[in-house]
Amino acid sequence: MKLNKVSGKFKRALIIGSGQDVPEQAPAVGENTLIIAADGGLLLAQKWNLIPDRLIGDFDSLNIDLIDLPEDLILRYPVEKDKTDLELAVDYALQWGIKEIILTGAWGTGISHSLGNLELMYFLAQNQVQAQIITRSAWVYTVNQLLELKLPLDSRISLVPLSEQVTGVSTSGLYYPLNDAVINKGSTWTIGNKTSAECIQITCGSGILIAVVELKNPR
Repeated sequence: MKLNKVSGKFKRALIIGSGQDVPEQAPAVGENTLIIAADGGLLLAQKWNLIPDRLIGDFDSLNIDLIDLPEDLILRYPVEKDKTDLELAVDYALQWGIKEIILTGAWGTGISHSLGNLELMYFLAQNQVQAQIITRSAWVYTVNQLLELKLPLDSRISLVPLSEQVTGVSTSGLYYPLNDAVINKGSTWTIGNKTSAECIQITCGSGILIAVVELKNPR
């Protein structure tokens, strides 16, 4: 596999980690998508026939010596470092001024990494970057002021506050509507809603939420 030369203006980034809970098919990418493989995420990129623009990591889960890649497109880090490979990939994407980041392979390898990646979503939302985690059974979106989605009717959706308090939360297109609500961290009040329209809207005045759309109803 040969990596792409990084050039041009990117509008969004797809970051591929080595987590086990991944969709069966690759997320859609276009010419304006920066593709970054974080360490063992390269194996998933190869499975999906995606060619990364950058390979980043400490390579504790990938034998880099067995892969024919140009050195100038690889960013190597020591194993003993202060950030995960996925966070290093996020940092790299932000250098390009990207305002939308999709993370896959970001869930399922270990609970500590999975929870840490929710913290990355919080960080991105704080910096006005729309973030999404894609797994086999769910889409997870940040909500910072406004989120609009088109989903099938009766899709299961839950709202989870990442901030201590999220105020001014209003929704349209959900079975249990919210109108200027306050959601406090530590409550399950907004778990288990569903869509009542194909187009939904979630707004909040202050604070950061995640919206979890379940593709397969666990019930």
